[in-house]
Amino acid sequence: MGVSDLEIHIAPKTVFELLPGVPVTNTMITMWLVSAILIILALILRKKISMIPSGRFYNLAEWSLGGLYGFMEEVGGKAAKKHFPLFITFFLVILFSNWLGIAMGMLAEELGFLRAPTSDLNTTVALAVTAFVYFEYQGIKAHGALGYAQHFVNIKALFKNGPMGIIDFVVGLLHIVSELVRPLALSLRLFGNIFGGEIVLTVAFLLFNAALPLPFMMLEFLIGLIQAFVFSMLFLVFTALNSAHEDEHSEPEPVLDELPPKVAISVG
Repeated sequence: MGVSDLEIHIAPKTVFELLPGVPVTNTMITMWLVSAILIILALILRKKISMIPSGRFYNLAEWSLGGLYGFMEEVGGKAAKKHFPLFITFFLVILFSNWLGIAMGMLAEELGFLRAPTSDLNTTVALAVTAFVYFEYQGIKAHGALGYAQHFVNIKALFKNGPMGIIDFVVGLLHIVSELVRPLALSLRLFGNIFGGEIVLTVAFLLFNAALPLPFMMLEFLIGLIQAFVFSMLFLVFTALNSAHEDEHSEPEPVLDELPPKVAISVG
């Protein structure tokens, strides 16, 4: 197949129908493969868990997860540790989806039933909507439904702060737009980078032999890692922002023991 015969389809290809009207696409098959790989790795790691790490694979896994956990805690604070399970799930699913699509290379194009899940807009939208529902839920859980709604429609500001209250009210309304744009930005950023990378690799394989596109593959592996990290980190940042209390950003009042001693000065 030459470049002139190349057909680019944004929509995934239907391989077969599980039930009438229930299609199974090539991205779904690859996602099942990613899920199987992650489940097998989790079972292997669980079997080898010990107080004293042994084995290169286990040490690498512990070092990687520990590094991500420490970085996540620096960004989101101590309270961010409760979000780690979903954070690492997003990261691993997106990372393996990206890398598996790159590793398959021309095999995906020739067979037609394998394609990176993150090159399918349906997958990235599903991931973004899941993240959106979670960090909105955390915002409601932290502030209450009414308190969280006041971040967007701050009616009290109109009666308390004078002209500045009107500005605060308008800024709150604009915040609604930025909140709704978040899942759109998450899904399109991930889809655009991975889908575009697959097109570049496919064209490179068609124009050159198997050796020349290797630098492009190495670059795409790096981009796949970066995109997985960016999506997961933005999820964490949005969750931390929505669930943070305003008094957490203010200076705490000093307690009695922290006050400096009073010095009495007498004259004469």
